Amino acid sequence: MPLDGGWFSAQLEQAVVAALVTDDRRQHPPLRALVLAGSMARRESGWLLGTGGAILLGDAELLCVLQDGDRWPQPAQRMAWHERLQARLRREGLQASVSLTPVRARYLRRLPPHLFGYELRTTGRVLWGDPHVLDETPQFQISDLPREDAWRLLANRLMELVPSAVAAAPPQTPQQVYPWVKLYLDMATSYLLFAGAYAPSYRARSQQMRVQFDAQGGDPLGCITSALVAQVEACTAWKLNPHAGITTLFRSGFRAHALAAARQLWLWELQQLTGSPAADASVLWRRWLHQHSLAGRLRGWASAVRHDGLPSPRYWPRWLLLAAHASPRHCVYEAAWALLWRDQRDLPPCAAARLPLPQPPGTAGMASAVLANYQRLVAQTRA
Repeated sequence: MPLDGGWFSAQLEQAVVAALVTDDRRQHPPLRALVLAGSMARRESGWLLGTGGAILLGDAELLCVLQDGDRWPQPAQRMAWHERLQARLRREGLQASVSLTPVRARYLRRLPPHLFGYELRTTGRVLWGDPHVLDETPQFQISDLPREDAWRLLANRLMELVPSAVAAAPPQTPQQVYPWVKLYLDMATSYLLFAGAYAPSYRARSQQMRVQFDAQGGDPLGCITSALVAQVEACTAWKLNPHAGITTLFRSGFRAHALAAARQLWLWELQQLTGSPAADASVLWRRWLHQHSLAGRLRGWASAVRHDGLPSPRYWPRWLLLAAHASPRHCVYEAAWALLWRDQRDLPPCAAARLPLPQPPGTAGMASAVLANYQRLVAQTRA
């Protein structure tokens, strides 16, 4: 059943402030501000009623802003934040995933032009602390946002649903179907940035998709169809007012339709990024990789080491070979796409050969390995 999402979001925000500030009076290091980002900051989060209480769809993104000279919170302190927060949420009957990311103030001042930085400045909210901290973020115009950022957003959404896409049984519950809702919402986000019509809210983006489609009399390039626009509108309405009947939005065979639409948009965006009219996916992919320098690829591998640690020595030869080909991000993307579109002959079938960590602990099957590589080496970095 649908819930009053605004009320539950307010309860979660109060729990965050209580767990990280009120219940942690010593605060070493002291926080300068708590900043909420993402859909909850825009008041577009969705909640459903479950057996254990209200369930947040997706997650809540919190930046824990420190002064420039402060040391990073110790792992024990971050664990204490998490435990106190989850305890408070349980007492309130809320089930929610909340990411708590410590950043120094200079991180905000040095944000490059990208979607996250733009939305943080325009829609982020300070839950506690210095009310002017977001004024320190650079001001960007929509025209400053790199199109590659939009392409990565589409790619990341595909990474997250790889296991669901290749599973034998289609998703049934709202939580299982929700990643497909996110895919449609961010296909709109990605396309609109390329089209110069981006807007920082789900509702506005849905409206812009219809405006763009109608103004062109249908998309002449074929990557935006009336069916896609209608599905974006339906998914937006559900995201803003979720209910258990989400499966009515996704008929039999919806995974194939969604992946076909995403692939068409992916190809079109690669054509824009490479300046190539080629329709062959493998040709576009090779041209895209050739646009990235060896120095850029090495930065990606260095970033993977910083975030995940130095791999086992048995992987060093593999990483050296892969570094000559692409960054970790592009290696994981390539493996995922070969798995998602394995029936397309113009995409490479060698998914396993492209994974930096071919058998991460705790994974079972190729889809799980792709997701584990993405989460460990790609999701937390922009390299």
